Amino acid sequence: MKPWKLLDTEYLVDAPWLKVAKEKCELPNGKVIDDFYTLWQPDWVLILARTSKGEWIMTEQYRHGTGKIALEFPAGIIDKGETPEQAALRELQEESGYGIEKQCVTLSEASKMRSRTGLDSSTPLRSAQNDTISYLGSFPVNPDRHRGRFHVVFIDNVVKNGCTHFDSTEEIESLLLSDEALQAKMADGSFNHPLQMAGYLKWKLSLK
Repeated sequence: MKPWKLLDTEYLVDAPWLKVAKEKCELPNGKVIDDFYTLWQPDWVLILARTSKGEWIMTEQYRHGTGKIALEFPAGIIDKGETPEQAALRELQEESGYGIEKQCVTLSEASKMRSRTGLDSSTPLRSAQNDTISYLGSFPVNPDRHRGRFHVVFIDNVVKNGCTHFDSTEEIESLLLSDEALQAKMADGSFNHPLQMAGYLKWKLSLK
């Protein structure tokens, strides 16, 4: 099986947060598709943050795509130059006011650990002391026609350690859920973000 050959690209939308392209592609059998549409958005990180009591840090905010208030794990765009772990710690603090204790891996320590060991952002990074931060991998948002990816980071034993900091377009409330309560909300449909559920499943599988 061979991949398609890209013959031409025309950007219909070319904005910092979204690109929509009309692509001309040649299939292995010679057939040409003149208008295959693809999407791109910046990579983002999904943050599975848990307290020492085993409670998940969750958020609620309005999502205009569905027109409803959504229950979610914290998440956010990875800024240029950030590792997924750094983005996870920053976004977790900004959205919920939770973070890691001083003896755990800090942002600068995470960067230094990667530099010393030669790890890149696709390699799991763990605390030298207590496995506080675990990188669980990156995954395509939609393999069919979406070029963006999301990364999954697990942070254990987080504590409330500061104030939130929202963008001017954000209004976010945070709450705590036990693992059993979270699974119950998955079952009844009140937690229904498919990519976030996939990230949670990846974490579950990592325990085996």
